[in-house]
Amino acid sequence: MADVASPVRSPYKASIDDQDHEAGYIKTATHNYVSRRADVDGARHVEMKGKSVILSHATVRGDIAKIRMGRYSCIGPHTTVQPSAQNQPMSIGSYTRIGSHSVVEAASVGSSVVIGNHVKIGPRVLIKDCCHILDGTVVPPDTVIPPFSLVGGTPSKIIQDMPESTAVIYVEESVQEYTTFVHNITTNNQISSTISP
Repeated sequence: MADVASPVRSPYKASIDDQDHEAGYIKTATHNYVSRRADVDGARHVEMKGKSVILSHATVRGDIAKIRMGRYSCIGPHTTVQPSAQNQPMSIGSYTRIGSHSVVEAASVGSSVVIGNHVKIGPRVLIKDCCHILDGTVVPPDTVIPPFSLVGGTPSKIIQDMPESTAVIYVEESVQEYTTFVHNITTNNQISSTISP
């Protein structure tokens, strides 16, 4: 069984390490935070359900097709999230964390998923709920990753099954990391404006 209690490098931690908080964040009415240093193309086609974060230097390509993000999700710094093709929407589930320096072109990323740093997710990939994609993994196009999978390698392969407790643990970690992030930026007065979702 995978040890989900093992240290998972949080995308929030990567942002703190980059010392990028001085740029500030835009806060929406649904308590989403978007770094002023993030590049959100086609912003009106990016739907964030609430309490999600897009960190510094992330690129989100809503100009290609609609992107839907669930609650308590995070896109890490220097990461690109883009739909596979024109008019093919992309969904990212709730409680999902995407690390830094990654490229995600999946059609769907489930809820309670952790995608590590320096990961390449190819076009039209389907990642089901409660998966962990290890750092440096390359997932080829059109791959379907079943629920509760620990995935790694180049090209990717399923290493082992994740324990059923993954669902609860990843939800708790996502909420805690979001709460800590908000506390840190509000303590340092880094919210520069509030806009509608």
